[in-house]
Amino acid sequence: MNIDKDLVLSIFIIFILIAASIEFPIFGFALVVCILLLFISIKVSSDKDKKLQEIKKVQEKYDEKIRKDKENIVAKLVDKFPDEVQTIIEKDFQMVASAYRNSVTKNDFGKKNYHKFIPQLKEYIRDNSKLLYKLEGELDQNVKYDIYPVIEFIETKINESDSKFDYSDYMDPYDYEHLCAEEFKKNKWDAEATQGSSDQGVDVIATKDTRTLVAQCKRFMKPVGNKAVQEIVAGMKYYEATEGVVIAPNGYTNSAKNLAEANNIKLIHHSEIGNL
Repeated sequence: MNIDKDLVLSIFIIFILIAASIEFPIFGFALVVCILLLFISIKVSSDKDKKLQEIKKVQEKYDEKIRKDKENIVAKLVDKFPDEVQTIIEKDFQMVASAYRNSVTKNDFGKKNYHKFIPQLKEYIRDNSKLLYKLEGELDQNVKYDIYPVIEFIETKINESDSKFDYSDYMDPYDYEHLCAEEFKKNKWDAEATQGSSDQGVDVIATKDTRTLVAQCKRFMKPVGNKAVQEIVAGMKYYEATEGVVIAPNGYTNSAKNLAEANNIKLIHHSEIGNL
């Protein structure tokens, strides 16, 4: 038979306490008071724990509600983001298209290289997106999105723009000069394509009011370099023109841009003739 030593010890202590209480009533009274205080303390502690648990549950429910509300807000903003990006692109499409043409290059097989354009496009979107600012700044969200659908949207818009001009990357260079001349005429310029060997590096001469403009029209598959800028600078002097522009469909090299800026020559796409 196994005897629980702790039980025996507990019974012995209780017996001693009862005997002492009978022998010394004051001790018994004090013992009862201590027991009552112990029970009260346990009860108070238990109630406190219950209240803390209740507060914790309320806090957890509140935190869960805040979390779900935040998730809903984030989801709605993320859903709206693609539409906002399109609006940003369309708001100043000429500038975006110009950046695209100056940054995106093609190899000899027509494969496009977006290496320079993508960082510029992402920075432009970030600088102009209110939703992105709210998501990353106020809601502390790390927003990741696919930039290629945005590029596809830009290219579609560019193709739509080019279709209005009956333009093709494979059209004859002389046809491109006439396309530019016709675009000047549409915008109330008196213009003609020189199309001659003694044109002094000028493909189109256009006049409006007191303005005389000479243009080089370069239908190149790749960005246009310094030579076209040098030729139009010489052409301005020869024709005593007030303005000089180089027109090309696929952008310009950095050296061409620097030389053009130094000589106050505009470098444009044919779709921008209407802005002159």
